[in-house]
Amino acid sequence: MANKWSIDFAGVLATSDEVLRKKVFVNKHGALQFYLKIISVPPENFPYNEIKTVTCYAEEIDYPDVEFEDNEVREQKFIDFLEKYIFIFNIDVRTGVGSSGGVENYYIARNVSYVKKNDEFKRDEELNIIPIFTGDAEQTDKNIFESRLLNNRFVGNNKNISTDDDDTPSLICWKEPDTGELNLYGIMDSHDHAHGGFRFKFNESTFYKQKLNEENFYNYYEIRNVLYIPYTEFRKLEKELIDKGTPIIKEVIQENVIHSTNENTLIIDKETQFIEIFDQKCKSQDLYYVKKDLYNFHTAMKTGNLVILAGMSGTGKSKLVQCYADALDLKKEQLLFIPVRPYWQDDADVIGYLDILNNVYRPGDSGLVNILIHAYTNPDQMHIVCFDEMNIARVEHYFSQFLSVLEMDENKRILRLYNDELQHRIYNNNVYEPTIKIGNNVLFVGTVNLDESTYQFSDKVLDRANVINLNMIPYYEKLSSTPPTSNDPEDKLNKIDKIEISTTTYNSFRTKDTKVGLLKEESQCLWGIHLELQKANRNLGVGWRIAKQISNYLNNLPLNSELSREEAFDLQLVQRVLTKIRGSEEQFRELLGVYDTENKEVSDSSIITTLDKLPNDYKMEKTRQLILDKSRELKLHGYTV
Repeated sequence: MANKWSIDFAGVLATSDEVLRKKVFVNKHGALQFYLKIISVPPENFPYNEIKTVTCYAEEIDYPDVEFEDNEVREQKFIDFLEKYIFIFNIDVRTGVGSSGGVENYYIARNVSYVKKNDEFKRDEELNIIPIFTGDAEQTDKNIFESRLLNNRFVGNNKNISTDDDDTPSLICWKEPDTGELNLYGIMDSHDHAHGGFRFKFNESTFYKQKLNEENFYNYYEIRNVLYIPYTEFRKLEKELIDKGTPIIKEVIQENVIHSTNENTLIIDKETQFIEIFDQKCKSQDLYYVKKDLYNFHTAMKTGNLVILAGMSGTGKSKLVQCYADALDLKKEQLLFIPVRPYWQDDADVIGYLDILNNVYRPGDSGLVNILIHAYTNPDQMHIVCFDEMNIARVEHYFSQFLSVLEMDENKRILRLYNDELQHRIYNNNVYEPTIKIGNNVLFVGTVNLDESTYQFSDKVLDRANVINLNMIPYYEKLSSTPPTSNDPEDKLNKIDKIEISTTTYNSFRTKDTKVGLLKEESQCLWGIHLELQKANRNLGVGWRIAKQISNYLNNLPLNSELSREEAFDLQLVQRVLTKIRGSEEQFRELLGVYDTENKEVSDSSIITTLDKLPNDYKMEKTRQLILDKSRELKLHGYTV
């Protein structure tokens, strides 16, 4: 016998129609047996489409059966008893010979408890689950619970609910052990589970708490540290939490807002404060970039799976990454620069390989596996991995597994080192498990030089990356700049102390609205460009993935960004779409147009015709400049790169 589901299910006595036999009967051993219909939302891995009822024995509930009575009388008395209750149980699975002679699985209710039905009980409405956490040896009060919850730490265990990634409860409860007072928290997006129990992740903009009492519930059941609530009432409770609950994360963020009381009052949220520190770090390293480029880089880092810094050698690409890490106040173990080697051919050169002869896993000398393990075991700390001179080897070869993994949903980003079945044979499996989960506390960035010693990126890479070309400010502006005077409000920004940026804080910079939020004119422009790219090459276009990623970038522009939405859309076309245009004059002449050497202008460009349909606010200066540059390359060389 294998106990597959030791978590709790809720059920009621099934009907004879639901089981196609008697719902209560005396079995061949003379004992009462009955069927329960599952009415709680089951875990994702439960075969609910095939298994909607389970069998149970009267002995599981200590029913006072009178065995010498007539069987029909016994059965009817038992039915009268069972109809009054909702049952909470685990499920065992037994394998046996079925009526047809084949092997069948039998699902049996074990460890059964029961609670009396409320007067308004509706048997056809599913019960949603809210896990309850309460004081124990590790977790003594609500304040500690809330602190762990908000700081993305493990909050404790609840052995009666599923721990699988696909079964995250949207709401959870804290119960005061002395008074029984309930406090509700939500909405939860995902979770991890380990020895410390559950660790929940949520969107800070929609995270609330609310004190509960019986008036908040209608027809609910509390048993074995789980609340069971009918679906309709559960949805009402979610809405009430958002409408009337206290936005606890917002309170924390507001505490981190800086207020200045001079004539020019400055109100700086924590993300703006971070950008200012980032700017300071750059200037301290003699990196004088246009401020909008810093906003562009930051927005790309917090929204993209991979950011690539391109440009000529000596523009400070690697230093910029170091400055970003310094602004995050990352320690040595949280930052890794990986110098890419020209001989790398596959991901084994980066992450390592399984030594079958000696039964050990040998990590690559890049250090990547170790920092990913550190990031997983320290989820409240941000980490950065930078591939320096990324295209000195073929990215789609040595980075292949990452290109697939980083596109997955956050709770499914699993890097595989070796097969699970081999784990028990590997001597160092306690250090290097078969898989590593990559959370949103790891940022990936690469630096590239575009010259004859490097490889071009494939569309597979470009589809997944923001490719940023940095703009330096003119030398004379740097040389002629003077420090701000003490009366200059900007001086206060230059004196902001460094701040600690935990994963929770960094996630507060992110907007987790997954809906595509492109404006009508933006989506029409992208579609028009897609059609023109398709005319030039059927393998080119603006895929749905790119459209969603552009939308995500625009939705995540910082509140006080110096980049307007129109400028950001312009940058995204340059960084996400025009990078794909590489090829011959014959292929791209109509798309890019004809370059007029005398007037230094482009004519007859189908892509510029599409841009012209945007509203006047969309100047699209960078996109138009890049089209001009590429059309000039076609004129001079017969191809563009």
